[in-house]
Amino acid sequence: MAELVTVYEARPNEVARIVGLLEGRHLHPVVVDDTERMGVYRESAHVVRIAVPAVERDMAIGMLADAGQRDRARLSHLVTITDGVVLLVLAVLGFVAVVGFVDADGKWLALTWLVLCALAAVALVRWAWPRKPRN
Repeated sequence: MAELVTVYEARPNEVARIVGLLEGRHLHPVVVDDTERMGVYRESAHVVRIAVPAVERDMAIGMLADAGQRDRARLSHLVTITDGVVLLVLAVLGFVAVVGFVDADGKWLALTWLVLCALAAVALVRWAWPRKPRN
């Protein structure tokens, strides 16, 4: 058997996906570590080594790099949207904090929360039931 070279270290729940990617390119991946041997409390910290024969090393590393780049490109849009939502939530909470500090009686604070909750409810309902049916 040819010498094996480790090309990827994955968490136990990712092993099947990585092995499937490598086998899809007609490579011969081998899972070096035993996933059943670890304890349940260590599952998130445990990594499993995936190796291929030395002659397939460059092809496997290139293919895994391409897959990682596609994953990052797919996630960049989601990260941009999430950053905008977090910034909006922080701005709204900052506004509510200022109103809470300025309002001694609490009437304006209660009115502010009421308006914000109504706006959030309308936005969630519109998001859940769009006007045009999806095809």
